Amino acid sequence: MKAAAKQVVTVLFLLFSSVAFTQKEDKTIVEGHVYELDSKDSVSPLPGANIHFPGTAIGVSTDSDGYFKLESLNHYTQIVVTFIGFEPDTIDVPKRKKMLNIVLKDGNILPGVEVLVKKGNYTISKFSVRNAHTMNTGELRKAACCNLAESFETNPSIDASFTDAVTGTKQIQMLGLSGKYVQIMQDNIPMIRGLSTIYGFEYVPGSWINSVQVSKGTGSVVNGYESMTGQINLDWKKPGNAEKLHLNVYGNQGGRSELNLMFNRNYPGKWESTLLLHGKLSAIELDRNKDGFLDQPMNENIILHNQWNFTGNKFHMEYGVGVLRFSSLAGKGVDKSEHISAKDSIISYEVSSVTNRGQAFAKIGYLFPSQDYRSLAIQFSGVYHNHESNFGNRNYTGNQQSGYVNFIFQDELDEKEISKFRTGFSLVYDSYQESLQNHDSTLAQQYSLEEIVPGVYFEYSATMARLGLVAGLRADYHNVYGVFVTPRLNMRMNMSENNALKISAGRGRRTPNLIMENVGLLATSRNWIIENDVNLPGFGLKQESAWNFGLGFNQDFEILFREGNINVDFYHTLFENQIIVDLDYNPQEVYFYNLDGQSFSNSFQVEVNYDISKRMDIRLAYRFLDVQKDFKVGMLSKPLLAQNKGFVNLSYETKKNDKEGQWKFDVTGQLVGEQRIPSTSLNPVAFRAIGKSPSYILLSGQITKVISKKLEFYIGGENLTNFIQKNPIIQAENPYGEYFDSSLIWAPVFGRMVYGGLRWTIE
Repeated sequence: MKAAAKQVVTVLFLLFSSVAFTQKEDKTIVEGHVYELDSKDSVSPLPGANIHFPGTAIGVSTDSDGYFKLESLNHYTQIVVTFIGFEPDTIDVPKRKKMLNIVLKDGNILPGVEVLVKKGNYTISKFSVRNAHTMNTGELRKAACCNLAESFETNPSIDASFTDAVTGTKQIQMLGLSGKYVQIMQDNIPMIRGLSTIYGFEYVPGSWINSVQVSKGTGSVVNGYESMTGQINLDWKKPGNAEKLHLNVYGNQGGRSELNLMFNRNYPGKWESTLLLHGKLSAIELDRNKDGFLDQPMNENIILHNQWNFTGNKFHMEYGVGVLRFSSLAGKGVDKSEHISAKDSIISYEVSSVTNRGQAFAKIGYLFPSQDYRSLAIQFSGVYHNHESNFGNRNYTGNQQSGYVNFIFQDELDEKEISKFRTGFSLVYDSYQESLQNHDSTLAQQYSLEEIVPGVYFEYSATMARLGLVAGLRADYHNVYGVFVTPRLNMRMNMSENNALKISAGRGRRTPNLIMENVGLLATSRNWIIENDVNLPGFGLKQESAWNFGLGFNQDFEILFREGNINVDFYHTLFENQIIVDLDYNPQEVYFYNLDGQSFSNSFQVEVNYDISKRMDIRLAYRFLDVQKDFKVGMLSKPLLAQNKGFVNLSYETKKNDKEGQWKFDVTGQLVGEQRIPSTSLNPVAFRAIGKSPSYILLSGQITKVISKKLEFYIGGENLTNFIQKNPIIQAENPYGEYFDSSLIWAPVFGRMVYGGLRWTIE
């Protein structure tokens, strides 16, 4: 009897287990979020969207956060998403449980889109393995945004500063280091490099940019070995994202006027083309501080860019070509009508430059049939760059010819879409011919360098709900510097849906372009001394090499029913070799030499974004920098760099009317801390600069009146506090004297600047 009872219990247990197992296998659980993508490419939760299993009445609606969770004891492979005003669509249920992000736009459903933290037009990705943020058109339009160097006014991670008080050239800094250590790419192809490292930011009009992706730390090995502190990728207006017609007209009180035109058109045979045109004219001579030097150069610039895209079922091709001509004239006692120095009662000092540049690129991609991820791609680019400039009694000419090829293959390592890889090979070619000569010398200093660098790489990535990983390794052979290896690692860990921890480590290298990277020092009387190795070509200096280690944390929060996020990061850059630019050893000389000792940068930043109300948001940030290196006189902090900086940006938009018109208000304030000034103690008292700059506040603002989707006007001001550096040029009365120096710039040279313009768009 007992044996029979045991058998019955055993059978019932097995039967129950079998049923339970079957139910567990058949049970379907789907969860995720539904978002709405507006015309400005910002996402917001969509409450009230309906999700159900096809052919059943089993369904749910999204809550106020756009969240849904749908369950059934039966097995289903699809869900149907519906919402009033949008076409219903069917989406496959993933084989492995994961959070779905579904985005609705213009009556279509876009599954598989990476959802970003919504903060107006400034977004931070918690799902990317890199510590990255994106600025789209709306964010860029918060300021004048005339060129790339001026596009980061509302970005606390990047600074733009003048190289000198004469040329008006701006350079960027990230993690306390010069922009030359940041890899600048156009649609993931390295573009601003070589002789364009400093001036190149002026070659990208702000209104041409669809979005800017900024990532701190080491970049992808697929894009090369030159990224050392971060990457900036420029997504230009092009077929696929450009308006049918866009016109932007800009002018300011300094006499600067700009015109930007964009045309986009579809052609038969799946072709689409975009034509971009930029013109800039500055023809007014301004000398507000009465030192005899123009406060800003007079310019005549024109840029033309044309791109063609072909989109087929398996092939995608992009071709682009661009040309530009830049000319500028600045200095003291110059006569624009004759374009020569005016030899009259004052000592003249002309600073002029002419740049001619042409570039072309092509991208061809092939998708394998019946393979979701497997693809082949090849990238080409070519650059011709010629620059001629005159700084008083110094003449400089530089010529660059470059070519780039990158072959990329990518595929999955498993059927679960978790492990993927990219591999390929690249070839970089650069040829530089440079000459620097003083008028009083019959011999010019000639520098030439030819670089041929083939390389191979492999990058592995794993993407899971709570963990993401990208690990890459590349090896390159340089015809001058030999073989070197570049390892890089980026990792993401999500403890919950509301936070992310980012870790990065990697190495980068680059070849210095000494003159153009320090062009502001030509506007001085300093004697250039290069302590080089005669056995090396070019400037006889080693490649720069550095390791970068980073840690970032992103946390979403909610206060008073309003959302926000806080971002904290720390980055340490340690140089194996760096080209030291030494202005401290002797104020009449500048020394260039390879690092002999230590050089490092520590960057700590905390940033808070918060929606004060439905149409008002604020961005607060604080950054601390500790950048030091060994000079001839010992270990010193980097000159002309603020160790402490505070930042605040406040934006408000009124409710749109029936014609989609509204007002927009933006204010940005920056507190710039003290900066160390290179020593001038050996100069006579009358020609000495202060040892440390005072702290100061910069304020800018803009008001935009949107009339309709087609037309808007804007007016704004830069440096509204009218803070300027007094007497920015040492010995300005005699630019040929031994103490003349216009490079010790720590604050704006030009005071308050009011500007205005209009934008007219046909989408």
